[in-house]
This record gives sequence, structure tokens and C-alpha cells, in this order.
Amino acid sequence: MSEENNNQSNDSSSAGATRASNIQKIIDRKQKIFSLPRNSKLFKISTYSLCQYEKGCKCVGFKLSEEQRKRDEASYMPQNKDLCSNPNCNHPFSKHVCHLNSLTDPELNRLLNLIVDMENLYISISRQNDSDIKKVYIYLSKLLRHQVLMKQTSVVIPTNASMIGSPPFEDPSIQRIISNFVFLKYGHFRDHPSSKIQFQIFTELAKNFLHCVCTWDFESPNDRKECSTPEEASAYKVNYTRWLIFSWVPAFCSSLRQYKTSNIFGKTFLKSIYNFVSSLMLQKYKADKDREKLPTEKLIVFDSLPKFLDDLREEISNDNSLIFDPTFKPVFPQNAIGIKRELDANSNDDGRVKKLKRENTCEDLSDFTVINILDRINDDDYKINAEVLSSVKLTARDDVAKAEQSRNEISFHIIANSFKKQPSTENLAWLLTCKNVFAHQLPRMPKEYITQLVFDGKHKTLALIKNQKPIGGICFRSFPSQGFIEIVFCAVTSSEQVKGYGTHLMNHLKDYSNQQKIRHFLTYADEFALGYFKKQGFSDEIKLAPSIYSGYIKEYEGATLMHCELHPEIVYTQFSNVIRKQKEIIKELILQRQQEMQKVYPGITCFKDGSKCISLESIPGIKDINWKAFRALKQIKINEEDEDLEKLTMQLTSILSAVRQHQAAWPFLQPVSVQEVPDYYNVIKLPMDLKTISDRLKARYYRNSRLFQADMNRIFINCKIYNSPETEYVALANKLESYFQTKMRRLGLWVEI
Repeated sequence: MSEENNNQSNDSSSAGATRASNIQKIIDRKQKIFSLPRNSKLFKISTYSLCQYEKGCKCVGFKLSEEQRKRDEASYMPQNKDLCSNPNCNHPFSKHVCHLNSLTDPELNRLLNLIVDMENLYISISRQNDSDIKKVYIYLSKLLRHQVLMKQTSVVIPTNASMIGSPPFEDPSIQRIISNFVFLKYGHFRDHPSSKIQFQIFTELAKNFLHCVCTWDFESPNDRKECSTPEEASAYKVNYTRWLIFSWVPAFCSSLRQYKTSNIFGKTFLKSIYNFVSSLMLQKYKADKDREKLPTEKLIVFDSLPKFLDDLREEISNDNSLIFDPTFKPVFPQNAIGIKRELDANSNDDGRVKKLKRENTCEDLSDFTVINILDRINDDDYKINAEVLSSVKLTARDDVAKAEQSRNEISFHIIANSFKKQPSTENLAWLLTCKNVFAHQLPRMPKEYITQLVFDGKHKTLALIKNQKPIGGICFRSFPSQGFIEIVFCAVTSSEQVKGYGTHLMNHLKDYSNQQKIRHFLTYADEFALGYFKKQGFSDEIKLAPSIYSGYIKEYEGATLMHCELHPEIVYTQFSNVIRKQKEIIKELILQRQQEMQKVYPGITCFKDGSKCISLESIPGIKDINWKAFRALKQIKINEEDEDLEKLTMQLTSILSAVRQHQAAWPFLQPVSVQEVPDYYNVIKLPMDLKTISDRLKARYYRNSRLFQADMNRIFINCKIYNSPETEYVALANKLESYFQTKMRRLGLWVEI
């Protein structure tokens, strides 16, 4: 990675491709390390962590002997008895890593992520010739090493380190300055439809300028060719160091939080890098134009680049320009689509609007705001940064299946036998293959029974077709008059599982059901299918009345009846995409809000004077967040919770009364007596009994059913811990536990913990 700092290339696209390739190699290496066996992970971490087996041990990392290193260092799998070759340690491997054994796999992966980043920095140090850059890399590598030694995975740059400080460093940001410039210089083009295209061209150029600021490698202070005063050179050196630490290095060291250059720097840094960025942009544009690399629409945009850069240079050179004003607000044309609403929301003249803003504490985002955010997160630059920051990319279960469907590699078809019309040969062949898939994947189900239902004219099958052959499906029967669909069989052939086909199948069936205006699914799931159906939104809490489905749905012995209710406005095959997009919008809103909150309030000092409590309104900054409206909203919520609490208390009281009267409850009515069982409280550290629960219920302790359920479960757990399984007490606890669960489920209060 550091070679890019040494060799500044005029061809930014080539440098960007190299950088992206190097980052991808690092991500691939991390994934490979994350997939190692646990013992190998412990070995890699142990080489960078302190031996804590013996107090006073000075070993700073487990080391292999010369013989072991020569044997097979690359794929070395340590043995517990292997000794550390460090003369200050000589402890066996098992003792050397004993303090790491309690860490979970995700925690080990986070430490490994730190170690890989630290190793990459070490490599960069060795390749780096610039002494100032080398110092930054050494500082960051030491910081990461310290985190590994302390087993801490969240890296925070100390704000007291020299002149580093913490971002953002200037207000307004470069992003805001360029936005102000576009509206100040070219905003008038929006007034007339004939010149609106000009505004769009300059907006596109502004995006390209910001993209270059955020992705290009800048000149180091020692290599900087631009003449400047000692003060300017010193300021550039400080900002360059900050840029390295917060923007450049975190792109390939994901342990460090990466900030976008245009969001954390402002006027000073922009003025210092403007000539460098603008000259490279012009060189690249001319080179691409000469080689005819740019498409026609891009040529039209970049033909205005010289004017854009000249206008921007003129504004930047003017220290009193409005583009540097943090309070600058562009004046939009009154007839612009979506703008009038924005003006109305921010108007200072209309008192009614002010009152509405005070009263409406939970308003929807304006269309204008949403469109701007969507443009932002759909930008290629944003997507690249998001991929770089996420070393492990989280995907929805059905992403692979959706991608294959978009490439026409798989398809979904509703097929069925018919009494009235002869089905096609292809449909019959598909039905037969689906029957075979169900029979193979559901061995407990009689093959004759499967054949009967699959070829029954009242049943249909949603078939998943791949290479002209069904590889899975869902056999179901619709009951439109009752408002539900019964799922009879659901299976995917074993060789094609774990690819999200099952989830995508169910989502297609949900969309089909919504099209038929049927909002409920019912199915009997055996013990092996419970997990799948829960992931698809099914629950064993049946919200339909028994009279609706009794006599219609087929019952199976040893299986659990499960129910799923559909929302009519959800497109389930696109649901994961919508959720992902909503998450990105929320993250972007939070980021924008954080960048806007520049004011720092003084700390609270009254406690030093002996005060034990203060009013919330007296805390600095509380009134600025519309505290009165927030307090009113909170009071409404409290009133609603009080009403719900009364209802919950009545329900829990009835359940507790029934449990206390059960014939198996007598051992648990009172706390266990120390006189009768002297060692009970030595074994049981969290005792519980029905009297204590009754006292807590009277004191309104149980704000939700989960707390009540946890205390009741504690009674049964304690009994099974202290007593042997064959004793009468455990038998009584099992009976009472089953009775308690039944009562909770009937009232809809049972929570799966």
C-alpha cells in the first residue's frame, strides 16, 4: 500500500485501480485467516500478546523454536505441549494462551483483524522512504500493537497526541464549501428550464472534484512543489498527518475508523491541495480526450471543467467569500420541484410553521431530503468506501438466489395437476421431480402420501427450476374462504442447499399469496424444520381462531403447528433490499447529523459543590434539542405504559395464582430454609420462590412478561441444579414448568428466551 505514497501517478484511475486491488487482497487475506482453525488463530494472536501464565513473565509473544520454523512455518498447527523458545518464558503453548481461551470466535477475529492491519503497517514502514510518513506508520502500528496486548478491539486515536486532534477539524467542511460554491455561482441556472442542464453539468463536476479529493494520494510535505510561507507549510504538514491517520491509512487498515476527507477538512486544507487536484484533473481530462476514452455525454460535462476550476480558484482565493460561511443557505427558485416544501419548513416568517415544528416531534423526512440521500448512497464513491470499511460483508440469506434469478439461471413456476384440463408433459415431469425431491428430503413421510398430495388437483407446487429441472419446491393448498394457505411440503435438494433457495422460495410464495389476497400461512413443522420456518417469520403462537382452520388443515403427530401473517404492502422478494437501503439511509442521516453538531457545551461542575441532583433542563444543550416536546412525548409514553402495566399485572397475578394452587407447587411456595437445607445457598447463588415473585408482583417490579418468565424459570433451574434428576423434586418442577408455560402461551405472554 505504501508504494502509492512514494510514486505519485498522474493517471489517477490507474492508481485508484491499484489501490482497490491491494485493498481487495488485504480483505481476502483476512477472510482466509478468519477461516483458520481455532488453535491456529490462537497461535497467531499469541505471537503478539503477552504471556500471562506466570506473574512476572516478560515474554511479549510466543516464539517457535528454530527446528519448528524450519519444519513447516506456513501451516504450523501448534501442540499444547510445544514450548515457547523465548528464554524469558519457556512456557508450553497451552499455558501461553490460557488467557485467550475465554474469547469467542468473533472476538478472536477482531484481534486478528488488528494483527493483519499491524503487519501491513510494518510492511509499509519498510517500503517507505519519507521520514515523516514513516513516523505516522510507526505511531499507528504501535497503537495497534498496544490494542492487541491489551486484548482491546476498538481503536481510538488519542486526541492529546501531539497536534492530531479529533475530526472534524474545520467548519464548514470541504463538502459544504463546494456545495455552497455551486449554488452561489451557478444557482441562477435553475430558474430557467433552458439553462437547467448547465446547473446539472456543474453539479456533476463538483461531484467529480469531491471524488478526487476523497480518493487521490496527496503530495507529502517533503515532496510538495508548491511554494508557501512557513506558516502554510506547517499547517499543511499537520493536516497531511491528520489525513494519513484518519482518511488514507484506514482504507487498508479497517481496524481504524475511516473518515471521508471532504467531511473532516475545510478551508485551510482545500486551499493547500486545490492546485494539486485541479492540475491533475485537467491533465487526466486532456489525456482521456486525446485518447478518445471519454463517452460523448462525459465529454459534454468535462468540456466545462476549465471554467469550473477557474471559477472555484477565484472563490477560494477570496477569504471573505460566502462559500466559507457556515450559515450560508442557497436561495432556491420558487418553482423548483420539491424545493418549496423545504423553504416552508425553514421559513422564519410564518409563525404557524414554527408552532407546527414544535408540536410535530416525529415527522417524516421530506422528499427532497430522501432524494438527496439516495443520490449520495447510490454514488459509486460511497459504495466503494462502504465496501472498504466492511472487512466482512453481510448479505441477506437470499442474495445468491436473487442474483441467479436476475441472470435467468433459476426460475419459479406454479404448477399443478388438473382434473379438467390435461397438463403439459413438462408440468407433469416437473411435478414428478418435485415429488422425488420431497420424498428424498422428507424420509419420514410415506412416498405414497407425498405422491397423492403432489398430484392432487387441489394442491399446487411452487417449483424452483434450474437447468430445466426442479431442484426444490413448496407444495401447498389454498383455502380462500378461510383466508389461509396450508404449506404441506417444503424442500430443496441437498446438493443445492445453503444458497438461500429456501428463503427465496418462501418469499415468492408470500408474494403469490398477497396477490391472491390471502394473508395467512399455516403449516405443521417437525423438529428439523422449526429453525427454517422461524427464520421465515413463522411462530408457534397461532393468531387465527381454531374454528377457522380446524377440519381444514392436515394434522401430523409429533409436529408443531406454526403460523405466519403477511403484510399486504410488502414485496417479500425485495424485502431484504428495502431493509438494506433503509439502513444505509439511516446511517447517512446519523452521519450528517453528527457532522452538523459542532457546538461543544461546558461540563457539569455543580456536583463538585456538593449537589446530589439537578434538573434535566439545567444540563447545557438539553434545551437545544427541543426538550419540552421530548418531555411531553415521554410523558405520553409513560401514561401508555402505565395502562399496559395494569393489564399485564392482572394477567400475571392470575397466572401466579393458578401456579400456586397446582398440586406440584408445594416445594416452591416459600424460600428454602437454611435450617432444613444448610448447604443450599452455597450451591444456589440466585434463589427464587413463588412468595418472592408474589412480593415483586405487588411492588410492580415486572414491567414486562420477560422478567416474570425469567424469575419463574429460575425456580425450575435452581431445582434441577441442586437435586438429582431422579428425585421427586425434579419431577414436580417439570410438571409445574409445563403447566406454567401452557398458562403463559394461552394469554400470549410467552417469550422465547
